[in-house]
Amino acid sequence: MKYSKSIRAIHWLSATIVIGLLSLGLYMTPYDEANAAFADNLYFWHKSFGVLFFIIVLVRIMVRRRSKLPPLPDGISKPERIVVNLAHKLFYILMVAIPLLGYVQSSTYEYSDGVHFFFVDLPELLPKNQAVYEVANTLHKWLSFVLIGLIALHILGALRHRLFDRKNDVLKRIL
Repeated sequence: MKYSKSIRAIHWLSATIVIGLLSLGLYMTPYDEANAAFADNLYFWHKSFGVLFFIIVLVRIMVRRRSKLPPLPDGISKPERIVVNLAHKLFYILMVAIPLLGYVQSSTYEYSDGVHFFFVDLPELLPKNQAVYEVANTLHKWLSFVLIGLIALHILGALRHRLFDRKNDVLKRIL
């Protein structure tokens, strides 16, 4: 049994955007001081796609809650089922927390040019506060690294089943 078309579409759309956001996040940070104008442009796109990603995640959560999800193949062991369940929960926690922390970071940074959703400026609901900014900045960065690791494990797990455990091929459910 496959996931519904809507879940599959949202999965691949959000995967594409989050990989782009994580790549851009790693790429843009060295430009903060070296080339401020270039960095500002990169941050604009990172913030815009970050807001878009957050909206897609909210839609993803709603669609997932309303959809019948296919069961894991019978050959998946109980410990592996527990790991898969925990990994999915962690994915959703990170997919909500990281964009919210980015918003807090942009809102509280003294020199921020605001929070953008492409060419719409979103309200900054928090006052400028260096201490809050530093906590949000640190959490945004390190949770992003956790997400990178989780994505790598997710891909490796799917490939493991696809290549070496064909009777439990979970990848075909999302393709």
